[in-house]
Amino acid sequence: MKRMKTRHVILAGSVVVVLSAGLLIGSSLQKSYPENAVTESRYPDLYPDYTGVSVPSNMAPLNFKLDAVYDKSYVKVTNRDQSRQMECFGSHKVQFDMADWHNLLQACAGDSLWIEVSARSKQQWTTWKKFAIYVSKDTIDPYMVYRLIEPGYEKWHIVGIYQRNLETFHEKPVIENKLTGYNCVNCHSFCNGNPDRMMFHMRADNGGTYIVSDGEIEKLKTKTDQTVSNLTYPYWHPSGRYIASSVNTIRQFFHAVPGKKMEVFDAESDVVVYDVSQKEILSKSSLITKDAYETFPSFSADGKWLYFCSAPALKMPEKYNQLRYSLCRVPFDAANGTIGSQVDTLVHADSISVSFPRMSPDGNFMMYTETAYGQFPIWHKDAEIRMIDLRSGRQTEMGQVNSEDTESYHSWSSNSRWFVVSSRRENGVYTLPYLVHVDEDGTTSKPFLLPQLDPDHYNFLLYSYNIPELVKGEVDVNPYDIQHAATTDQGIQVKFR
Repeated sequence: MKRMKTRHVILAGSVVVVLSAGLLIGSSLQKSYPENAVTESRYPDLYPDYTGVSVPSNMAPLNFKLDAVYDKSYVKVTNRDQSRQMECFGSHKVQFDMADWHNLLQACAGDSLWIEVSARSKQQWTTWKKFAIYVSKDTIDPYMVYRLIEPGYEKWHIVGIYQRNLETFHEKPVIENKLTGYNCVNCHSFCNGNPDRMMFHMRADNGGTYIVSDGEIEKLKTKTDQTVSNLTYPYWHPSGRYIASSVNTIRQFFHAVPGKKMEVFDAESDVVVYDVSQKEILSKSSLITKDAYETFPSFSADGKWLYFCSAPALKMPEKYNQLRYSLCRVPFDAANGTIGSQVDTLVHADSISVSFPRMSPDGNFMMYTETAYGQFPIWHKDAEIRMIDLRSGRQTEMGQVNSEDTESYHSWSSNSRWFVVSSRRENGVYTLPYLVHVDEDGTTSKPFLLPQLDPDHYNFLLYSYNIPELVKGEVDVNPYDIQHAATTDQGIQVKFR
Protein backbone atom coordinates (compact mmCIF):
# COMPACT_ATOMS: atom_id res chain seq x y z
CA MET A 1 0.00 0.00 0.00
CA LYS A 2 1.52 3.27 -1.06
CA ARG A 3 1.16 6.15 1.40
CA MET A 4 0.76 9.74 0.34
CA LYS A 5 3.07 12.45 1.64
CA THR A 6 1.89 15.20 3.98
CA ARG A 7 1.11 18.45 2.23
CA HIS A 8 0.10 21.82 3.62
CA VAL A 9 -1.01 25.20 2.34
CA ILE A 10 -1.04 28.58 4.04
CA LEU A 11 -4.26 30.54 3.79
CA ALA A 12 -4.85 34.11 4.85
CA GLY A 13 -5.10 34.15 8.62
CA SER A 14 -5.00 30.38 9.02
CA VAL A 15 -3.03 27.22 8.41
CA VAL A 16 -4.58 24.25 6.66
CA VAL A 17 -2.85 20.89 6.90
CA VAL A 18 -3.86 17.92 4.75
CA LEU A 19 -2.62 14.73 6.36
CA SER A 20 -2.47 11.24 4.91
CA ALA A 21 -2.58 9.24 8.18
CA GLY A 22 -1.97 6.04 6.26
CA LEU A 23 -4.86 6.19 3.79
CA LEU A 24 -4.74 5.22 0.11
CA ILE A 25 -3.86 8.08 -2.17
CA GLY A 26 -7.21 8.18 -3.92
CA SER A 27 -9.32 8.49 -0.78
CA SER A 28 -6.98 10.66 1.28
CA LEU A 29 -7.05 13.47 -1.27
CA GLN A 30 -10.73 13.97 -0.60
CA LYS A 31 -11.39 16.44 2.17
CA SER A 32 -14.33 15.30 4.23
CA TYR A 33 -16.02 17.74 6.59
CA PRO A 34 -18.52 16.52 9.21
CA GLU A 35 -22.12 16.60 8.02
CA ASN A 36 -25.12 15.99 10.29
CA ALA A 37 -22.74 14.85 13.01
CA VAL A 38 -23.88 13.28 16.25
CA THR A 39 -22.53 15.50 19.03
CA GLU A 40 -20.99 13.81 22.05
CA SER A 41 -20.79 15.62 25.41
CA ARG A 42 -17.62 13.74 26.37
CA TYR A 43 -14.05 14.01 25.20
CA PRO A 44 -12.84 11.61 22.50
CA ASP A 45 -10.98 8.49 23.59
CA LEU A 46 -7.42 9.11 22.42
CA TYR A 47 -4.10 7.33 22.67
CA PRO A 48 -1.99 8.80 24.06
CA ASP A 49 -4.38 10.78 26.25
CA TYR A 50 -3.46 14.41 25.62
CA THR A 51 -6.69 15.96 26.88
CA GLY A 52 -6.07 18.78 29.33
CA VAL A 53 -2.28 18.53 29.38
CA SER A 54 0.27 21.35 29.47
CA VAL A 55 3.05 21.29 26.88
CA PRO A 56 6.22 23.35 26.41
CA SER A 57 6.16 25.83 23.55
CA ASN A 58 8.97 23.94 21.80
CA MET A 59 7.37 20.47 21.93
CA ALA A 60 7.08 18.14 18.94
CA PRO A 61 3.53 17.52 17.63
CA LEU A 62 1.22 15.58 19.94
CA ASN A 63 0.18 12.99 17.39
CA PHE A 64 -2.56 10.64 18.55
CA LYS A 65 -4.99 8.00 17.37
CA LEU A 66 -8.67 7.39 18.04
CA ASP A 67 -9.89 4.36 19.95
CA ALA A 68 -11.36 2.71 16.84
CA VAL A 69 -10.66 2.59 13.12
CA TYR A 70 -12.78 5.16 11.28
CA ASP A 71 -13.41 5.75 7.60
CA LYS A 72 -12.59 9.42 7.89
CA SER A 73 -11.52 11.87 10.56
CA TYR A 74 -11.42 15.63 10.75
CA VAL A 75 -9.49 17.50 13.43
CA LYS A 76 -9.61 21.25 13.88
CA VAL A 77 -7.08 23.04 16.07
CA THR A 78 -7.58 26.71 16.92
CA ASN A 79 -6.36 29.31 19.33
CA ARG A 80 -8.74 30.86 21.85
CA ASP A 81 -10.27 33.49 19.54
CA GLN A 82 -10.05 31.20 16.48
CA SER A 83 -7.93 33.70 14.57
CA ARG A 84 -5.49 30.89 13.80
CA GLN A 85 -6.54 27.44 12.67
CA MET A 86 -5.07 24.11 11.63
CA GLU A 87 -7.09 21.32 10.01
CA CYS A 88 -6.22 17.64 9.68
CA PHE A 89 -7.93 15.11 7.41
CA GLY A 90 -7.22 11.42 7.87
CA SER A 91 -8.51 8.19 9.34
CA HIS A 92 -8.08 7.08 12.95
CA LYS A 93 -4.52 8.45 13.21
CA VAL A 94 -3.84 12.17 13.55
CA GLN A 95 -0.32 13.34 12.65
CA PHE A 96 0.25 17.09 12.55
CA ASP A 97 2.54 18.91 10.16
CA MET A 98 5.77 19.77 12.00
CA ALA A 99 6.29 23.35 10.80
CA ASP A 100 2.68 24.40 11.20
CA TRP A 101 2.42 22.80 14.64
CA HIS A 102 5.42 24.79 15.86
CA ASN A 103 4.10 27.99 14.33
CA LEU A 104 0.79 27.53 16.15
CA LEU A 105 2.51 26.64 19.44
CA GLN A 106 4.67 29.74 19.30
CA ALA A 107 1.66 31.92 18.57
CA CYS A 108 -0.28 30.42 21.49
CA ALA A 109 2.48 30.38 24.11
CA GLY A 110 0.93 31.34 27.43
CA ASP A 111 -2.55 30.33 26.27
CA SER A 112 -4.44 27.23 25.15
CA LEU A 113 -4.98 25.34 21.92
CA TRP A 114 -8.49 24.00 21.40
CA ILE A 115 -8.89 20.70 19.59
CA GLU A 116 -12.15 19.39 18.12
CA VAL A 117 -12.19 15.83 16.82
CA SER A 118 -14.78 14.37 14.43
CA ALA A 119 -14.79 10.91 12.81
CA ARG A 120 -17.03 9.01 10.40
CA SER A 121 -18.02 5.35 10.61
CA LYS A 122 -20.62 3.74 8.33
CA GLN A 123 -21.51 7.14 6.86
CA GLN A 124 -22.26 8.60 10.30
CA TRP A 125 -20.15 11.45 11.66
CA THR A 126 -19.52 11.94 15.38
CA THR A 127 -18.11 15.13 16.90
CA TRP A 128 -16.73 15.00 20.42
CA LYS A 129 -16.40 17.72 23.02
CA LYS A 130 -13.51 20.12 22.37
CA PHE A 131 -10.53 19.81 24.70
CA ALA A 132 -7.74 22.22 25.55
CA ILE A 133 -3.97 21.83 25.55
CA TYR A 134 -2.22 24.59 27.48
CA VAL A 135 0.95 25.88 25.81
CA SER A 136 3.41 27.02 28.46
CA LYS A 137 5.88 29.80 27.77
CA ASP A 138 8.38 27.67 29.67
CA THR A 139 10.43 25.70 27.19
CA ILE A 140 11.91 22.29 27.94
CA ASP A 141 15.49 21.19 27.34
CA PRO A 142 15.43 20.11 23.69
CA TYR A 143 16.95 16.64 24.13
CA MET A 144 16.25 13.54 26.18
CA VAL A 145 18.86 10.80 26.62
CA TYR A 146 17.76 7.34 27.74
CA ARG A 147 18.68 3.70 27.64
CA LEU A 148 16.43 1.31 25.71
CA ILE A 149 16.40 -2.10 27.34
CA GLU A 150 14.15 -5.14 27.36
CA PRO A 151 12.07 -5.16 30.56
CA GLY A 152 13.42 -8.52 31.68
CA TYR A 153 15.74 -9.32 34.52
CA GLU A 154 17.73 -12.43 33.62
CA LYS A 155 20.43 -10.74 31.51
CA TRP A 156 20.96 -7.93 29.00
CA HIS A 157 20.99 -8.58 25.28
CA ILE A 158 20.53 -5.62 22.95
CA VAL A 159 21.11 -2.41 24.90
CA GLY A 160 21.81 1.14 23.79
CA ILE A 161 21.89 4.73 25.01
CA TYR A 162 19.90 6.98 22.67
CA GLN A 163 19.13 10.66 22.32
CA ARG A 164 15.84 12.10 21.10
CA ASN A 165 15.21 15.63 19.88
CA LEU A 166 12.06 16.67 21.76
CA GLU A 167 11.27 19.39 19.24
CA THR A 168 11.12 16.81 16.45
CA PHE A 169 10.95 13.01 16.34
CA HIS A 170 14.61 12.46 15.48
CA GLU A 171 16.34 9.76 17.52
CA LYS A 172 19.88 8.45 17.17
CA PRO A 173 22.25 6.35 19.26
CA VAL A 174 24.93 7.67 21.57
CA ILE A 175 26.27 4.11 21.89
CA GLU A 176 24.83 0.66 21.13
CA ASN A 177 26.26 -2.44 22.73
CA LYS A 178 26.41 -4.27 19.40
CA LEU A 179 29.58 -2.19 18.88
CA THR A 180 31.16 -3.31 22.16
CA GLY A 181 30.55 -7.04 22.36
CA TYR A 182 26.92 -6.95 23.52
CA ASN A 183 28.00 -5.92 27.00
CA CYS A 184 25.96 -3.95 29.53
CA VAL A 185 25.90 -0.18 28.93
CA ASN A 186 24.25 1.80 31.73
CA CYS A 187 23.95 4.68 34.20
CA HIS A 188 24.55 7.71 31.96
CA SER A 189 24.73 11.08 33.70
CA PHE A 190 25.29 14.73 32.66
CA CYS A 191 26.77 17.74 34.42
CA ASN A 192 23.99 20.35 34.68
CA GLY A 193 22.33 18.88 31.59
CA ASN A 194 25.41 19.78 29.51
CA PRO A 195 25.65 17.40 26.52
CA ASP A 196 29.42 17.96 26.39
CA ARG A 197 29.98 16.62 29.94
CA MET A 198 28.68 13.06 30.11
CA MET A 199 29.60 9.81 31.81
CA PHE A 200 28.36 6.22 31.66
CA HIS A 201 29.48 2.72 32.55
CA MET A 202 30.16 -0.47 30.65
CA ARG A 203 30.08 -3.81 32.44
CA ALA A 204 31.57 -7.20 31.49
CA ASP A 205 33.51 -6.97 28.18
CA ASN A 206 35.26 -3.62 27.75
CA GLY A 207 34.22 -2.73 31.29
CA GLY A 208 34.96 0.70 32.66
CA THR A 209 33.59 4.13 33.47
CA TYR A 210 33.62 6.44 30.45
CA ILE A 211 33.75 10.23 30.70
CA VAL A 212 33.01 12.24 27.57
CA SER A 213 34.20 15.84 27.87
CA ASP A 214 34.09 18.21 24.88
CA GLY A 215 34.44 15.29 22.48
CA GLU A 216 37.30 13.61 24.35
CA ILE A 217 36.62 10.10 25.68
CA GLU A 218 38.35 8.84 28.81
CA LYS A 219 38.11 5.26 30.08
CA LEU A 220 38.58 4.66 33.80
CA LYS A 221 39.06 1.65 36.06
CA THR A 222 37.28 2.66 39.28
CA LYS A 223 37.55 -0.40 41.53
CA THR A 224 40.11 0.14 44.29
CA ASP A 225 41.25 -1.92 47.27
CA GLN A 226 39.32 0.41 49.58
CA THR A 227 35.96 0.26 47.74
CA VAL A 228 33.57 -2.66 47.33
CA SER A 229 32.99 -2.21 43.59
CA ASN A 230 33.40 0.01 40.58
CA LEU A 231 31.44 3.25 40.57
CA THR A 232 27.72 2.53 40.25
CA TYR A 233 25.02 5.24 40.57
CA PRO A 234 26.57 8.63 39.60
CA TYR A 235 25.69 12.31 39.95
CA TRP A 236 27.79 15.31 38.82
CA HIS A 237 28.76 18.23 41.02
CA PRO A 238 27.58 21.50 39.38
CA SER A 239 31.23 22.63 39.04
CA GLY A 240 31.98 19.64 36.80
CA ARG A 241 35.05 18.72 38.84
CA TYR A 242 33.44 15.98 40.96
CA ILE A 243 31.12 13.04 40.45
CA ALA A 244 29.40 11.53 43.47
CA SER A 245 28.73 7.82 43.14
CA SER A 246 27.72 4.82 45.15
CA VAL A 247 29.75 1.62 45.16
CA ASN A 248 27.47 -1.39 45.49
CA THR A 249 27.53 -5.14 45.76
CA ILE A 250 24.20 -5.80 44.04
CA ARG A 251 22.17 -8.99 44.37
CA GLN A 252 18.73 -10.11 43.21
CA PHE A 253 16.23 -12.86 43.91
CA PHE A 254 12.91 -13.92 42.44
CA HIS A 255 9.53 -14.15 44.12
CA ALA A 256 7.41 -17.28 43.97
CA VAL A 257 4.12 -15.46 44.55
CA PRO A 258 1.76 -13.83 42.02
CA GLY A 259 2.06 -10.09 41.51
CA LYS A 260 5.75 -9.84 42.41
CA LYS A 261 8.61 -10.59 40.05
CA MET A 262 11.88 -9.91 41.77
CA GLU A 263 13.86 -7.88 44.28
CA VAL A 264 17.15 -6.07 43.74
CA PHE A 265 19.12 -5.30 46.90
CA ASP A 266 22.61 -4.39 48.12
CA ALA A 267 24.70 -6.80 50.12
CA GLU A 268 26.87 -3.77 50.93
CA SER A 269 27.12 -0.21 49.59
CA ASP A 270 28.90 3.08 50.29
CA VAL A 271 29.07 6.57 48.80
CA VAL A 272 32.23 8.15 47.39
CA VAL A 273 33.19 11.24 45.38
CA TYR A 274 35.38 11.04 42.28
CA ASP A 275 37.70 13.99 41.60
CA VAL A 276 37.73 14.27 37.80
CA SER A 277 40.83 16.46 37.61
CA GLN A 278 42.97 14.44 40.05
CA LYS A 279 41.56 11.02 39.10
CA GLU A 280 41.07 10.21 42.77
CA ILE A 281 38.20 8.74 44.77
CA LEU A 282 37.42 10.65 47.95
CA SER A 283 35.24 9.56 50.83
CA LYS A 284 34.64 9.88 54.55
CA SER A 285 33.81 7.57 57.44
CA SER A 286 30.34 9.12 57.45
CA LEU A 287 29.74 7.59 54.00
CA ILE A 288 31.65 4.31 54.27
CA THR A 289 30.22 2.29 57.13
CA LYS A 290 29.71 -1.39 57.89
CA ASP A 291 26.52 -0.83 59.87
CA ALA A 292 24.65 1.05 57.13
CA TYR A 293 23.98 0.90 53.39
CA GLU A 294 24.58 4.24 51.64
CA THR A 295 23.51 4.77 48.02
CA PHE A 296 21.98 7.11 45.38
CA PRO A 297 24.06 10.27 46.01
CA SER A 298 23.29 13.68 44.49
CA PHE A 299 24.55 17.22 45.03
CA SER A 300 22.55 20.30 45.92
CA ALA A 301 22.12 22.92 43.21
CA ASP A 302 24.79 25.13 44.81
CA GLY A 303 27.15 22.17 45.32
CA LYS A 304 27.46 22.70 49.08
CA TRP A 305 25.57 19.57 50.15
CA LEU A 306 25.91 15.92 49.25
CA TYR A 307 22.60 14.05 49.53
CA PHE A 308 22.31 10.28 49.76
CA CYS A 309 20.04 7.49 50.96
CA SER A 310 20.97 5.41 54.00
CA ALA A 311 19.51 2.32 55.68
CA PRO A 312 20.66 0.25 58.67
CA ALA A 313 22.49 -2.87 57.51
CA LEU A 314 20.21 -5.90 57.88
CA LYS A 315 20.63 -9.58 57.15
CA MET A 316 19.85 -9.93 53.47
CA PRO A 317 17.86 -11.27 51.73
CA GLU A 318 15.96 -12.58 54.76
CA LYS A 319 14.88 -9.09 55.87
CA TYR A 320 14.51 -7.53 52.44
CA ASN A 321 11.04 -6.12 53.19
CA GLN A 322 12.24 -4.45 56.38
CA LEU A 323 15.01 -2.48 54.67
CA ARG A 324 14.06 1.21 54.50
CA TYR A 325 16.24 4.09 53.37
CA SER A 326 16.21 7.59 54.86
CA LEU A 327 17.14 10.73 52.93
CA CYS A 328 20.33 12.25 54.39
CA ARG A 329 22.96 14.86 53.60
CA VAL A 330 26.46 15.95 54.61
CA PRO A 331 28.33 19.22 53.87
CA PHE A 332 30.66 19.27 50.88
CA ASP A 333 33.49 21.75 50.28
CA ALA A 334 34.22 21.85 46.56
CA ALA A 335 37.26 24.11 46.97
CA ASN A 336 39.10 21.51 49.04
CA GLY A 337 37.23 18.38 47.99
CA THR A 338 36.30 17.59 51.59
CA ILE A 339 33.21 15.80 52.87
CA GLY A 340 31.68 16.72 56.21
CA SER A 341 31.18 14.31 59.11
CA GLN A 342 27.84 15.58 60.45
CA VAL A 343 24.96 13.65 58.84
CA ASP A 344 21.55 15.36 58.71
CA THR A 345 18.46 13.23 58.14
CA LEU A 346 15.80 15.04 56.11
CA VAL A 347 13.25 12.25 55.57
CA HIS A 348 13.18 9.51 58.19
CA ALA A 349 12.51 5.96 57.03
CA ASP A 350 9.59 4.91 59.18
CA SER A 351 7.00 3.21 57.00
CA ILE A 352 8.56 4.31 53.70
CA SER A 353 11.86 4.04 51.84
CA VAL A 354 13.51 6.79 49.77
CA SER A 355 15.57 6.62 46.56
CA PHE A 356 16.75 8.91 43.71
CA PRO A 357 16.93 12.32 45.44
CA ARG A 358 17.10 15.02 42.75
CA MET A 359 17.37 18.77 43.40
CA SER A 360 15.79 21.22 40.96
CA PRO A 361 18.44 23.41 39.29
CA ASP A 362 17.01 26.54 40.93
CA GLY A 363 17.42 24.91 44.34
CA ASN A 364 13.74 25.26 45.31
CA PHE A 365 12.58 21.64 45.16
CA MET A 366 13.82 18.19 46.07
CA MET A 367 12.18 15.27 44.28
CA TYR A 368 12.58 11.62 45.24
CA THR A 369 10.97 8.21 44.85
CA GLU A 370 9.07 6.68 47.74
CA THR A 371 8.23 3.01 48.17
CA ALA A 372 7.31 0.71 51.04
CA TYR A 373 10.78 -0.81 51.37
CA GLY A 374 14.08 -1.32 49.57
CA GLN A 375 16.09 0.85 47.19
CA PHE A 376 15.18 -0.42 43.72
CA PRO A 377 11.67 0.94 43.13
CA ILE A 378 11.25 0.02 39.47
CA TRP A 379 9.99 -3.43 40.53
CA HIS A 380 7.64 -2.00 43.18
CA LYS A 381 4.10 -1.31 42.04
CA ASP A 382 3.55 1.07 44.97
CA ALA A 383 6.50 3.34 44.08
CA GLU A 384 5.53 7.02 43.76
CA ILE A 385 7.17 10.42 43.26
CA ARG A 386 7.36 12.87 46.16
CA MET A 387 8.57 16.46 46.16
CA ILE A 388 9.59 18.81 48.96
CA ASP A 389 9.49 22.60 48.63
CA LEU A 390 12.84 23.41 50.23
CA ARG A 391 11.78 27.01 50.87
CA SER A 392 8.96 25.97 53.19
CA GLY A 393 9.94 22.39 54.03
CA ARG A 394 6.49 21.18 52.97
CA GLN A 395 5.63 18.35 50.61
CA THR A 396 3.87 19.43 47.43
CA GLU A 397 0.79 17.76 45.96
CA MET A 398 1.79 15.12 43.41
CA GLY A 399 -1.57 13.39 42.90
CA GLN A 400 -1.64 13.92 39.14
CA VAL A 401 1.94 12.71 38.71
CA ASN A 402 1.44 9.31 40.33
CA SER A 403 -0.64 6.41 39.08
CA GLU A 404 -1.74 2.98 40.28
CA ASP A 405 1.49 1.52 38.94
CA THR A 406 5.21 2.24 39.28
CA GLU A 407 6.70 5.73 39.06
CA SER A 408 10.44 5.59 39.57
CA TYR A 409 13.24 7.62 37.93
CA HIS A 410 12.96 11.37 37.29
CA SER A 411 15.05 14.18 35.81
CA TRP A 412 14.73 17.98 35.82
CA SER A 413 14.88 20.37 32.89
CA SER A 414 17.55 23.06 33.34
CA ASN A 415 14.97 25.85 33.94
CA SER A 416 13.29 23.85 36.78
CA ARG A 417 9.89 24.16 35.09
CA TRP A 418 9.70 20.65 33.61
CA PHE A 419 10.66 17.16 34.63
CA VAL A 420 10.43 13.70 33.10
CA VAL A 421 9.29 10.72 35.13
CA SER A 422 9.52 7.00 34.34
CA SER A 423 6.17 5.25 34.68
CA ARG A 424 4.63 1.83 34.06
CA ARG A 425 1.07 3.16 34.08
CA GLU A 426 0.40 2.01 30.52
CA ASN A 427 0.57 -1.74 31.09
CA GLY A 428 2.58 -2.49 34.22
CA VAL A 429 5.48 -3.96 32.20
CA TYR A 430 7.14 -1.33 30.03
CA THR A 431 8.62 1.82 31.56
CA LEU A 432 7.80 4.91 29.48
CA PRO A 433 8.71 8.63 29.83
CA TYR A 434 6.09 11.19 30.88
CA LEU A 435 6.63 14.95 30.92
CA VAL A 436 5.26 17.21 33.66
CA HIS A 437 5.18 20.98 34.11
CA VAL A 438 5.79 22.45 37.56
CA ASP A 439 5.01 26.06 38.53
CA GLU A 440 7.19 28.21 40.76
CA ASP A 441 4.92 27.29 43.69
CA GLY A 442 5.28 23.56 43.00
CA THR A 443 1.92 22.95 41.29
CA THR A 444 2.26 20.11 38.79
CA SER A 445 0.35 19.49 35.56
CA LYS A 446 -1.16 16.30 34.16
CA PRO A 447 1.69 14.09 32.85
CA PHE A 448 1.77 13.42 29.12
CA LEU A 449 3.49 10.60 27.28
CA LEU A 450 6.46 11.55 25.11
CA PRO A 451 4.87 12.01 21.65
CA GLN A 452 5.99 9.96 18.67
CA LEU A 453 5.60 10.37 14.92
CA ASP A 454 3.46 7.22 14.78
CA PRO A 455 0.92 7.06 17.64
CA ASP A 456 1.28 3.25 17.54
CA HIS A 457 4.99 3.51 18.37
CA TYR A 458 4.65 2.25 21.95
CA ASN A 459 2.31 -0.58 20.98
CA PHE A 460 5.07 -2.19 18.93
CA LEU A 461 8.14 -1.17 20.94
CA LEU A 462 9.49 -4.05 23.03
CA TYR A 463 11.88 -1.92 25.08
CA SER A 464 11.63 0.17 28.23
CA TYR A 465 12.94 3.72 28.53
CA ASN A 466 15.52 3.59 31.31
CA ILE A 467 17.04 6.65 33.06
CA PRO A 468 15.53 9.43 30.93
CA GLU A 469 17.71 12.52 31.33
CA LEU A 470 16.78 15.96 29.98
CA VAL A 471 19.74 17.60 28.22
CA LYS A 472 20.31 21.11 26.86
CA GLY A 473 21.48 19.99 23.42
CA GLU A 474 22.68 17.17 21.23
CA VAL A 475 25.38 14.84 22.50
CA ASP A 476 28.04 15.31 19.84
CA VAL A 477 30.01 12.09 20.09
CA ASN A 478 30.44 9.41 17.45
CA PRO A 479 29.45 5.91 18.64
CA TYR A 480 32.42 4.51 16.73
CA ASP A 481 34.78 6.74 18.71
CA ILE A 482 33.34 5.23 21.89
CA GLN A 483 33.77 1.78 20.36
CA HIS A 484 37.41 2.54 19.60
CA ALA A 485 38.06 3.75 23.16
CA ALA A 486 36.28 0.73 24.62
CA THR A 487 38.13 -1.88 22.58
CA THR A 488 41.63 -0.37 22.42
CA ASP A 489 42.07 1.62 25.65
CA GLN A 490 43.09 -0.34 28.75
CA GLY A 491 41.74 2.40 31.00
CA ILE A 492 43.29 4.61 33.68
CA GLN A 493 43.33 3.17 37.21
CA VAL A 494 41.99 5.78 39.64
CA LYS A 495 43.40 6.21 43.14
CA PHE A 496 41.70 6.30 46.55
CA ARG A 497 42.35 9.18 48.92
